[in-house]
Amino acid sequence: MSLSTETEAAMIEVAKLAGAQAAQADAERRVSPEVIRAMVDAGFVRWRVPSRWGGAERSHAELTTAVAKLAEECPSTAWLASVAAYSARYVCCLPEPGQADIWADGPDTAAAIVFKPLGTVVPVDGGYRLTGSWTYVSGVDHFDWALLTGPAPGPQAKGQPMRLFAIPREDYTYEDTWSSLGMRGTGSHTLVLDDVFVPEHRTCLREDAMRGELVGLPGYTKLSNPAVSGLMFVSPVLGAARGALALAAELVAVAPTGPRAAAGQAYQVDFARSAAEIDAAELLLQRAAAVADGDVVTTDLANRNRRDCALALQILVGATDRLLRIGGTRAQDVGHPLGRYWRDVRSVASHAVMQFEPAGLAYTLGLQGIAGPS
Repeated sequence: MSLSTETEAAMIEVAKLAGAQAAQADAERRVSPEVIRAMVDAGFVRWRVPSRWGGAERSHAELTTAVAKLAEECPSTAWLASVAAYSARYVCCLPEPGQADIWADGPDTAAAIVFKPLGTVVPVDGGYRLTGSWTYVSGVDHFDWALLTGPAPGPQAKGQPMRLFAIPREDYTYEDTWSSLGMRGTGSHTLVLDDVFVPEHRTCLREDAMRGELVGLPGYTKLSNPAVSGLMFVSPVLGAARGALALAAELVAVAPTGPRAAAGQAYQVDFARSAAEIDAAELLLQRAAAVADGDVVTTDLANRNRRDCALALQILVGATDRLLRIGGTRAQDVGHPLGRYWRDVRSVASHAVMQFEPAGLAYTLGLQGIAGPS
């Protein structure tokens, strides 16, 4: 989907700035505050915030396009933009006073998200007390709030259901633990809580958030996690693959010499195949975004979205692997941008929730009326 002229101009500006600092973000393992501010100013954080809270309520289709365009310049920045935009959906599952707390200062309040249940939770009068560490919290050093899941499963949970808790920045610290192969600029460090009180109105059942049980928003489309989470994860990968494709286009335009000379035509064919696969992945994501923008999203459609996004990711991984091969040994240098795009794509591909096998199984079993793996 194309963007409006105004949005396109804003996207160009933030992408230009993020692209100029992409190598620095990768080396320092942190997107700069300047880029984060530009990302917020471009409207990513308010993209999916309801209008009653001052948000833009823009479409998933436009968001997919905008995140991918940003990722062509800096996938780490695009990943943070995507997380910040999609976090609004989960905020909307909190009780209305909790939503009011988070958006008290306006719709540009960014929240990190962790759905893996960790930590310990103690029910107390008026709410809960949380203690523990939550790993892989993208944007933890930049964002204003964090949405965390607890308690960790096991005997210490004492039968408590898993809940989603909203924690303001002043209540948590973080440990510098993110030193990944790719997406290094996301700063996905470990968030730490030490006996933090969370009032009842800033929490909801994790299962309700996964089902998309919105609170105080009658008439809004109910979107389960399988319907939308793949778009959040894979849109940055689409842009990263396009960035790799643009670099590879420069390489195949020059006839190889020396030992690589005999592979010249093979590289050109590989380039064409990768370009076609990236286009195919984009079409899958566009269809998934169109489903998320619909009035009713059935379980079958949600399962198909999960399947399509997982498959699109697999396709993009294969295409980017092939493009790295075109770059040869030089593209594997630590500072080469083609290698950086490849590392970013591979990093997302390892994410537990984006594996194709459980997505494919959930889709097939769903057609038979059987609940598949979450």
